[in-house]
Amino acid sequence: MRLPQVYRLSACLAGFVVLAFGMMSAEAASRTKIGLWYTVWWTVEDEHRHWVNCVRLPSRGRYCAGDPDVIADHYARFRELGIDFLIMDDTNNAGADGGKINDNIRAWFDFMDARPAEERIPICIGGGGEMRAEGAAGQKRAADFYWENWARRPSYFHLDGKPLLLVDTDDNYGPGDFDDERFTVRWAYNGDNFEAMEKRKTWGWGSYEPVPVLEECMSIWPGHRFPKFVAEQGLDPLEEPREGGNLYVRKWLTVIKADPRFVTIADWNNFEEETALEESPSWEDPRGYSVPDLYICITRAYSRLREEVLVKGEYYRDETEPEVYLFDGRNLVHVGEMPRRATVILVPKGMLARIKDRLKSAP
Repeated sequence: MRLPQVYRLSACLAGFVVLAFGMMSAEAASRTKIGLWYTVWWTVEDEHRHWVNCVRLPSRGRYCAGDPDVIADHYARFRELGIDFLIMDDTNNAGADGGKINDNIRAWFDFMDARPAEERIPICIGGGGEMRAEGAAGQKRAADFYWENWARRPSYFHLDGKPLLLVDTDDNYGPGDFDDERFTVRWAYNGDNFEAMEKRKTWGWGSYEPVPVLEECMSIWPGHRFPKFVAEQGLDPLEEPREGGNLYVRKWLTVIKADPRFVTIADWNNFEEETALEESPSWEDPRGYSVPDLYICITRAYSRLREEVLVKGEYYRDETEPEVYLFDGRNLVHVGEMPRRATVILVPKGMLARIKDRLKSAP
């Protein structure tokens, strides 16, 4: 038994229904908060040559990350997905691409600041190019720019009472190498730098398997590949294939079981490194069927699982059991075959049984 594709898409994109269990207010305060990295160097003209490096493209085609219509659409999706804050990817130096990245970041802050406080998705900055190139002196200059231009905006994201600044460096810099009393400073590393991730309070940028389990913040991606390396060398030696969504599911399962304070996802729309969640006709399920919104559906399902809530139209399986169930909006229905145009959501041991018991007692 499976949902027709048209029904599944309507459930996932517009008319999905979730079943709440009366625990939302207590658990919302303590649940893992989701931060989403956002690539802001995209322009329609591609004058700084980013889209040209992409083999896979979003369903909407090339776009400018600062376009008001794009921002409004992405914002609505993030709200529906339960994203708690955004991280603007400014890791190539403040002012890179002739100021175009700053223009796009400014457009996002302008949009978010104009919304009522309760409707904002707070934004922080992920920098670090200056740290990699010049050390603390360069990073201080970047921090000054962020303070003057972004950190005091109404919609800037705060951690522990101060604006959060992420420093992306893989030279094993970390706490003690740079600090700024104006900010709460955290660090991000390449996804294979497990040693640095485990020793320091890392906030990204993604990670290969096995995902380091950290108390404050874990970071995941749905997969990773440099298409330019494939074109030039015939392969990307650092590729982590998506496995039709199964890789992303396993990483999310690790996060749900670990229950860190935060998780950051790399990322929404980086098609140069093929870490994007955004819709693309290139995304496929484990059987090879094209499912443009596959990673949005997976993200939504795990976002809801933070509160043990299911999404209508999704398929679930206890990590220790073989049986797969479709949630039809009221009940979990056992299915006899693996679904098409979907990836099964793995659930921590015992959680699905608890949910089934609550479903039975629901009016």
